[in-house]
Amino acid sequence: MKIGYFTDGYLPQINGVATSVEELHDSLTDRKHEVYVIAPKYPNYKDDNPNVFRLKSFRLYKNPELRLSYMFPDRIFQKVLKIDFDIIHGFSGGSIPSLGLALAKLKRKPYVFTYNTRLTHYTHYVLGGKLIRPKAVEKVVELYCNVCNHVIAPADYVKKELIEFGVKKPITVIPNGVNTKRFKPQKSDFLRKKLGIPKEDKIVIYVGRIAKEKSIDFLISTFEKVFRKEKNIHLVIVGDGPERKNLEKLITKHKISDRVFLIGFVEHKDLGRIYNSADVFVFSSKTETQGMVVLEAMASGLPVLTVKDRVFEEFIQNGVDGFIVEKNGSVFAKKLMEILEDEDLRKKISANARKKALKFSLEEIAKKFENLYKSLR
Repeated sequence: MKIGYFTDGYLPQINGVATSVEELHDSLTDRKHEVYVIAPKYPNYKDDNPNVFRLKSFRLYKNPELRLSYMFPDRIFQKVLKIDFDIIHGFSGGSIPSLGLALAKLKRKPYVFTYNTRLTHYTHYVLGGKLIRPKAVEKVVELYCNVCNHVIAPADYVKKELIEFGVKKPITVIPNGVNTKRFKPQKSDFLRKKLGIPKEDKIVIYVGRIAKEKSIDFLISTFEKVFRKEKNIHLVIVGDGPERKNLEKLITKHKISDRVFLIGFVEHKDLGRIYNSADVFVFSSKTETQGMVVLEAMASGLPVLTVKDRVFEEFIQNGVDGFIVEKNGSVFAKKLMEILEDEDLRKKISANARKKALKFSLEEIAKKFENLYKSLR
């Protein structure tokens, strides 16, 4: 099949949407399909893949750089128009998926849309949430999904949410896949050497965008409680984003600058060493459609501790292959200390987390997409 992926989230971005699109592209290419990616153009970034088409774009955010394409078709898009796609698939919403939808309607091809981002939780990016309200976003999502042929939700809870919005079109739950060959249990001293952390100290990590909706301020405030009782623990925050300066001020306020490290973005190919350097992975966002980094951590055999959210409850069995607790600083801190102090518990959870992640391997997820595409032709 000739498959067109239309997405505003793609390399060189480092986020869940970009990662899932790239890895799905690779997996289906391995299965002998012709997969094309249409994405925003980034200055000074070159693709090795000739099947990636970059459209003219403008910068939406500076750090990390995030770009959106213009809605009008440019010279490159004229080349895209000549491709006889069997399936056109848009991801997450934005200008390029909208172009994909228009192209699908023009050529009478099936249009599949993956709802990667719970957009109602991101209205604060537009004039602090004063201009656009969540209810208005719900209506836009409903209207958009109802002109698609098929909608993909990464989790059952997200499917239920879309139905509540008023989406009538068929919705299939297909979770994002995780690269279980890249992310696997394999001890590393990468972070210890990079940050000068003693061998006997424990390392707790967060990976992801540094943004308001990720609630990293909750993690930092919680760690201040942990540090009062235990000094040989370090929190490493991997990623960057608009909240970085605010978090730096919070770290200074709590007087824990010697224990919390903000190391910025790392190349996706280096993330395996990051996970393998840590003892526990923590995550406090309640806005995910699935949480790619949580699965990557589990695939790496890392015990994960998340706040209670229905999305995580779909693939983490609390106390068996990970931990889920209420979003309460004292409760979170207590559970984290329990995990760090019990090596046997960490080993048991680590083994079970790896087993669970294997159920989300790229190979298994690619088969599900392939079967769906075939059913729509």
